[in-house]
Amino acid sequence: MDVEQRYIEEADFEFEELAYEKIITLGNIGYDLAMTIQGNASRFRKKQGIVQNYAAMVSTNGRDVPFEIWVLNQHEDKPIIMDMVPIDTDRYLDMINSFKSITHEIKRENN
Repeated sequence: MDVEQRYIEEADFEFEELAYEKIITLGNIGYDLAMTIQGNASRFRKKQGIVQNYAAMVSTNGRDVPFEIWVLNQHEDKPIIMDMVPIDTDRYLDMINSFKSITHEIKRENN
């Protein structure tokens, strides 16, 4: 007897084919990265025809792994993940300071 699927959650983003293949090879950390992207997809800015890069921190098995994600997010479309690579902590912190993190925010001071 087949079990009927009751809930279907549609992703708020899409993968470019090579990025999809890459995230599959990452195993559990790839799944955690996809869930992190899903939870933060609304933070990608819309820029017509421009691939943007963002930082994301993924926690898996008690370990934090920073990633850099390249995204094409055009008007009228869902964001498309073009690529993702693990990065070092210094690069991750630089991206936070440049306001390019989807998982950490710093407040701008009004002076």
